[in-house]
Amino acid sequence: MAPLTTRRKLLLSLLTLVMAFALIEVAARLIWWRLEVRALTRNKAHGQEMLRNDAINFMKQPHGIYGYTLKPGTYGSQMWINEQGFPQREVIPMNRQAGNLRIVCLGESTTFGNSSVSSYPFFLREILHKDGRGFKGYEAINGGVPGWVSDQVELRARYELARYQPDVVILYVGWNDFQSYDPLAGAPRVSYFEANFGSALWKQQTTSWLKSVALASAWYYSRRTQALNTTAGNDSPAQLYRFLIHNLDGIVADFRAHAPRVKIFVCTLVGRWPDGTPEEWSKIPGIWWMTQRKITPQGMVPLVQALNNELRDFARTRGLNLIDTTVAFETLARDKLQWDWAHMTSDGYELMAWTIFSALRHDGVVQAEEDPRYASLLSRYRVRNGTATISH
Repeated sequence: MAPLTTRRKLLLSLLTLVMAFALIEVAARLIWWRLEVRALTRNKAHGQEMLRNDAINFMKQPHGIYGYTLKPGTYGSQMWINEQGFPQREVIPMNRQAGNLRIVCLGESTTFGNSSVSSYPFFLREILHKDGRGFKGYEAINGGVPGWVSDQVELRARYELARYQPDVVILYVGWNDFQSYDPLAGAPRVSYFEANFGSALWKQQTTSWLKSVALASAWYYSRRTQALNTTAGNDSPAQLYRFLIHNLDGIVADFRAHAPRVKIFVCTLVGRWPDGTPEEWSKIPGIWWMTQRKITPQGMVPLVQALNNELRDFARTRGLNLIDTTVAFETLARDKLQWDWAHMTSDGYELMAWTIFSALRHDGVVQAEEDPRYASLLSRYRVRNGTATISH
């Protein structure tokens, strides 16, 4: 038998490697399939259990990836969930229409709003249609889901919303993370989502085609997370909100993977603390750890400020656009614009939409003339000499 040439040896070696990798990939896919089925079933079951005591469970349904989500086709007098699962009447086609500006708003109940006609995405869409210039049409998707933490927001960005390829993404995300992690108890070891829906959901959910690579990545991520968690005992804001920041990074990557030129705006969070009388605050349910630790409304101010500083730093270090909504509302009567510590009245959400619209104008996304409606609202709720001057 003639000796093998170097070229044939290389070809045989390469063929052996390809066959070995193929076997590894087949085994990985079998493992992945079992893990995925188990995870989807568990998450849906946990979501079903959580919805039992949910005050608005009639508009929600269990979901294998998110735990639960809004129920498409739910309609009421002023609240409706369209067939896509968005709290709005407008159905947004997946395929882009040339000449339109498309905006996706991400968040929790403060993005979802009080009703389908009382949310900042609704008012932003109305303002764009009325005052926007430079585009044929304007689309705004309300991606808010009450009760979600940032883990669920990121999963929906990855599996649904990024595919809409928006021009602009508005992130008003973080209030439920703020509620979930006690800032005086030290940094959490695992995220709220993993603690309530089962560990390592990300191991079973991925868009990677090669499951062998995905499993290896999951193993590496798990080891890295364990290393971080062993040193996560301090109570610095960076450690406390590291899951939020990690998920925001994921959201940015998700949208940029589908639309590299997307503009992402990060909003700070508008908290009502300490505006209001003791009698008013006695009627507003507090956050569980606020009540447990007997923290006053005044004592909550620096805690919200710490979270907002993390959001500001996130926008700055990632080169994203910052909308400092907190600063915009500092001179306004928040006790008249917010009916609890985070959620707004209809005028509050409209003012928030105007704040976002102004940021879009300033950044050159849209063109528009000055609108007296914004000036009128600002004048109506402006605080002078520490007292709200509300005109009617």
